[in-house]
Amino acid sequence: MSCMAQQQQSAAPVTMTPELTKSVIDTLSKALIANYVSADKARLMSKYLHGQMAKGAYRDIKDPQTFADTIWNDLQKVCPDQHMHFDFNPSVPQTGTGDKPAPDRYMDSLENANLLANNFAFTASDILSGNVGYVKFTGFMPVSPAAKETITAAFRFVQHTQALIIDLRENHGGNEAMITQIESYFFPEKTRMNDIITPSKRDTAKGWTDPTATGGLVLRMPVFILTSTNTFSAGENFAYAMQAAKRAIVAGEKTAGGSHSADRFFLGHGFMAGIPNAYTYNIHTGTEWEGVGVIPDIALKADTSLDAITSIIFPDSWIAKQRKAVDKPVDPAAVQAWLGAYESGIKIYVKDGALYCDNAQRGNRTIKLLYISPGYYQFDENIQVNSVSNKGLRQPSSFTLAMASLCLERRYSRPHAKLANMRGEII
Repeated sequence: MSCMAQQQQSAAPVTMTPELTKSVIDTLSKALIANYVSADKARLMSKYLHGQMAKGAYRDIKDPQTFADTIWNDLQKVCPDQHMHFDFNPSVPQTGTGDKPAPDRYMDSLENANLLANNFAFTASDILSGNVGYVKFTGFMPVSPAAKETITAAFRFVQHTQALIIDLRENHGGNEAMITQIESYFFPEKTRMNDIITPSKRDTAKGWTDPTATGGLVLRMPVFILTSTNTFSAGENFAYAMQAAKRAIVAGEKTAGGSHSADRFFLGHGFMAGIPNAYTYNIHTGTEWEGVGVIPDIALKADTSLDAITSIIFPDSWIAKQRKAVDKPVDPAAVQAWLGAYESGIKIYVKDGALYCDNAQRGNRTIKLLYISPGYYQFDENIQVNSVSNKGLRQPSSFTLAMASLCLERRYSRPHAKLANMRGEII
């Protein structure tokens, strides 16, 4: 911070004059026309800025930051683009368009230390009820050896789950290399994802996954990606590509709608423009999500709890059934095959219109079973009971025989949702 302060103190104060205003607008216009993803829109922005200048719209602006804010607002009026920026910072290079700052080992080391301290934006790797994996990260950081180790560890932890939820609801984007790194875990072979096209360079960078970059980790389970209106840029890129490749189902809100990639252009006098100079193209959809957003397959509010999300995504899962459990009068005839005493000490009976269980293994604890659906009851906080086939048994003499009549489903067993993988097979 002291290094930054010294740089700022050494920069001469800037006051906007008619000559400086014209110089900055001319330089910005040239940079836009030479680099913006759409040459037609770049010319429209240039024409508008020069028109505003001719009207005297910037004449009374002396403060460079106010001037920068005004220019940015005018650019957005002509061409709304969330990746476009125009800023003033007296410490940026003063040497003209396109110059980049020299490497600063001190600042780079601070950035690396910050990334490490924040776990490269990975905030959760967990296993939810029903053996459902859950991974959350809030940004796409540069892929260093330490970052790659962290990413792989997060996904390796959930590699044996039956389904995986990736939470991007607070993900605001970042580095494209990390997109490819994460995508690669989900495809055993090289797979084409999103391409990046830079019109000014007539260049297309084809997006391929890289199975050799995953340390042998391949994740084959069904994938669900959570999104919100705050999911932006690289977060959208990952969700869009996985959805288009039929490798993930997107659940949540429509995303922010920013698909462009921007580069920095230093215009001199402390002004810097972030100009979107590349756009995304997907071979499966033939388009991108700029201004539209990634459209979810399952619409959910961003503040929906994880329990509610798993209930909606997996409607036949243990947690979904638990949420449906209610105190409802029971028809004795419907549960007649269940009633009686079991060798294990369990006794099931109807009393006052409700279904009860006395459990000797739990100190003769009496449990009131809650109704979920016909033949399906909540036994306790960890077990549900389901009538599958009574085979004529009315009062089974042993708990083992009772298993032919009652199916006990435990909370942390395999999920009971019928999950289809990306090939349409039911697993």
